[in-house]
Amino acid sequence: MARYIIPSVTISALYGVYKSFWPDSNDKKKILSVEDAVKLLNVNANTSEALRYIQHTESKEFLKTLNPAAVALLARSGSELCMKIPIKSCVDQKIDVTEALSKFNLGDKWNSSIEWINRVACPEEDLSCSDEWLVRLPSQVERLRRMLQLLFLTTEKSFDVSAIDVDVIPFLFNVYAEFYQSNVDIAVLAIKILSNIVGADEKYAKSMLDSEWLPLISTMVLNGKSLMERLLSHKVCQNALSSLKSINYRLSSDVYEMHLPDEEPEFDIVLIHGLRGSVAYTWRQKDSDENLLSSCWPKDWLPLDIKRPFRIIGLEYPSYIFHFTGTQQSLQSRSERFKDQLEIAGIGKRPVLFICHSMGGLLAKKLLIDSPDLRKNTIGVLFIATPHKGSPVANWGYSVFQPTEDVVMLNESNVKNKKLNEDFSAVSKEIPVIVSMVETLESNIIANAKSIVVPNKSAVFEQGAVYHIADVHLNLCKPTRDSASYGVIINFLLDCFRESDKKRKA
Repeated sequence: MARYIIPSVTISALYGVYKSFWPDSNDKKKILSVEDAVKLLNVNANTSEALRYIQHTESKEFLKTLNPAAVALLARSGSELCMKIPIKSCVDQKIDVTEALSKFNLGDKWNSSIEWINRVACPEEDLSCSDEWLVRLPSQVERLRRMLQLLFLTTEKSFDVSAIDVDVIPFLFNVYAEFYQSNVDIAVLAIKILSNIVGADEKYAKSMLDSEWLPLISTMVLNGKSLMERLLSHKVCQNALSSLKSINYRLSSDVYEMHLPDEEPEFDIVLIHGLRGSVAYTWRQKDSDENLLSSCWPKDWLPLDIKRPFRIIGLEYPSYIFHFTGTQQSLQSRSERFKDQLEIAGIGKRPVLFICHSMGGLLAKKLLIDSPDLRKNTIGVLFIATPHKGSPVANWGYSVFQPTEDVVMLNESNVKNKKLNEDFSAVSKEIPVIVSMVETLESNIIANAKSIVVPNKSAVFEQGAVYHIADVHLNLCKPTRDSASYGVIINFLLDCFRESDKKRKA
């Protein structure tokens, strides 16, 4: 395949040629009555038109005829009609953590964890006290956080639904209501658990849709105070629809649906962040001078600038620089975890495109090596400053600190990364479109030290077009709408769509 080294000054002009490439089309049948709209919502068909129709209906009597899946669709759209649907109160002024969580029969490990967290510490001078009880009693808030974290880890995998009572739904609502202003982490954790649970069985989904969660979730879908709240609220609705058999996929704990078109998607775009990144941080526009967070560009801009129906999925994983900062995961364990979660989310059923920043490109390569079926349906990979041959900055950290496995992987002499690059090179010809984006400005590293984080020799993959962008490492994935880097992204997507169309017609 021919390679092109294209300077950034030409990219915006190229983008202008493509911007209006596909016209809009709408050949949906017109809805003539409220009854027609309700029927469509109840079977999840032509939902966008049905929702638009009922929004302008004066009488709200039809709300009584909506089934639970239709109510979930209302919530997913952020409809104010959810405020008019009768619900049951969840309010409980006092949260008894022990009583609430002891109702969950999740086995010996769960029970022993409750016992450990609830234990009463005894003083060292008490000789009758065994060593295991010589601990400080966790605060009530910390105790709650630990139990919620354990519940989250328990519910992110398959579990016995008879072991968790539906009372978990009002319990989680009370947790959120108590902490959404004082402790955002606990409030967000409550929604994460809710998204896991409502996807496990329809009894939880129906309970959620019949509770105070309904107006709250529908409000947060569009007006959540953070991007994470908005994404999680959407995930709650989608997983409820999944357990109600209205859609045929589910969003696992590390998978976020950042955009879903009104019509059936033709493509799936998968975003993978890099070291210490996240779904909510990596894919936003640059901060302003006042340090206010601005738009999440994949969610807000791509659907406006490309007239094809596509879904956008973001993957989330913890990653650290120093060993003492948290638990470690290997590239292999992440690949195995994401392979299963992407399959559950329906990734691979239609053409797939990957957009990866920094270390996220290494994870994408590992996924595509380990998953032949996924690779077969992948039509493009955009590597944004991906260290195919390591980073000199990782060498500094390796010589001074105790690095995590992630940092060790990025060392320029790392054998695993070399093997990863060789293995991906052997299968990369199966992927029609591969593009590399390279940083050309030095980043601030430590104190006054500056460096190119991923130099040209490492960021350029041996196949496909290469674009040199005048920006620092972190900002390559945080474009403005008229920037060179955004032009590269648009052109990459359009090239992938055309390749997919050619493949389909062949």
